[in-house]
Amino acid sequence: MNRRQAIQRVAMIMGGSVIGANLFLEGCIRPAGKDVAALFEQTNVDLLNELADAILPRTSTPGAKDANVGAFIPVMIRDCYTSVDQEAFLEGLFKTDEVSEEGFNKKFTELTAEERLQFVNKLDKEAKDYQRKKREKEQDNSVEELPNHFFTMLKQLTLTGFFTSKVGMTEGLRYVKVPGKFDGAYPYRRGDRAFAP
Repeated sequence: MNRRQAIQRVAMIMGGSVIGANLFLEGCIRPAGKDVAALFEQTNVDLLNELADAILPRTSTPGAKDANVGAFIPVMIRDCYTSVDQEAFLEGLFKTDEVSEEGFNKKFTELTAEERLQFVNKLDKEAKDYQRKKREKEQDNSVEELPNHFFTMLKQLTLTGFFTSKVGMTEGLRYVKVPGKFDGAYPYRRGDRAFAP
C-alpha cells in the first residue's frame, strides 16, 4: 500500500476527505536525481554514520552513530531536498576523502577522534561563510537558487535524525514516559539535559 492509498482509506474511515491530501503527498516526494540512490549503498551509509558521529559523538549519552543517523540521512535527502541541494550534498559527500587527504594525508575513516574534530570544525567554518555569502546573493533576486553547503545539510540532518530517534529521545534527552503538568519555573542546573517532547 502506498501513501496515497493509505490516506484515502483513512479518509473513508473518517467519513470524508483529508483536506490538502494531494498537496501533502506531493510535498513528501520530490524528484530525486539518479545519483541519489548511491547514498543508500552501505559504504555511504557507514561514511554518513562516521561523519555524523564526528558532529555528535558518544559521551555520557549515545551519539549520532548509536541512532544510525547514516540510514536516516539518505531518505531525507531523497524525499525532502531539491535536486540542487541533492547534487550539492552528493558532491560534498563524495569529496570527503579528498578533502581529508588534503588536510591529513589519510581518508576520513582513518582519522583519529581529534583529527575528525578538526575536520568538522574546518567544514563548519567554511559552511557558515558560504551560507552568509549565499544569503547576500539571494537578496539580490537576480541569481538562480543556490544550493546549501554540504556540511550545513549534514549537520542539520544529523541533529534532526538523532533527536527524533528513539535513542536520542529516551537516552539523549530526559525522557518522561507519562509527563505531568507543565511547570514553567522548573529548576534548571547547568548541564541538565532538555526534556523529550
